[in-house]
Amino acid sequence: MNARLWVFVLLLVGLTYPGPGRAAGADEATVQVRVKRILLDPSSKTPVVVLENMKEDKFIPIWIGKAEATSIALELEHVQVPRPNTHDLIRNIVEGLGAALYRITITELKDSTYFATITLKLKGQEYKIDSRPSDAIAVALRMGAPIFVSPEVLARAGRLPGFPQSAEGVRKTLGIHIQNLTEDLAAFFDLKRKGGVLVAHVEMGGAASKAGFQKGDVIMDINGQAIDSVEDVESLVKKAKKPARLNMHIRRKGKAQTVVLRLPS
Repeated sequence: MNARLWVFVLLLVGLTYPGPGRAAGADEATVQVRVKRILLDPSSKTPVVVLENMKEDKFIPIWIGKAEATSIALELEHVQVPRPNTHDLIRNIVEGLGAALYRITITELKDSTYFATITLKLKGQEYKIDSRPSDAIAVALRMGAPIFVSPEVLARAGRLPGFPQSAEGVRKTLGIHIQNLTEDLAAFFDLKRKGGVLVAHVEMGGAASKAGFQKGDVIMDINGQAIDSVEDVESLVKKAKKPARLNMHIRRKGKAQTVVLRLPS
């Protein structure tokens, strides 16, 4: 394929083409990260993709749009969609052209806006494509490409959105991140608000994960006691005498289920 047609294809998918990029060695100072989770900022009601430094316990939150958050979440949860979305289309085009997605890099932070590049390889030539981080991350997840951030971005990373401190005890004990089920959260997760608290994230290997909890579950009651807030869950977990058996009634995709969670001594 000639260069002119390649540029045309990139423009079709909404990307710009700044020309051949630097050699891979020029990116050696960057730090590899992975997508930890998608959260909803309780104050701004905006989705946040959280990147985790793979060598240190440091997180990089990037506020993104709902459409991009949904696309990233679909890939994280391995959900198959009947027709390709925009990021599936980009993957299909890149693969169809015989190119490879080498890496994506979150390069800088200017005026509270993050910038990223997608590095492609085609016939031995490397190309760097300007991109929004959310789009770059969504495509990288679909193509199994590594994600990097520059030292500047890592140093200037903002704080994670503020969540109720009472949820920290539940997270450490059960391995789940829970949030009060507000109208905005219910809409984001396509739920009907009928009380309960939302499971926003499940940590692999934790007690909740072993019991079968899933992101998007809504905890309705624990051992027969109705749950209306994060504080209710925290109080019950603290009072439970270990080893303890917690019968947790939940709603999952609109259906009532019971999950038995055992707390070790």
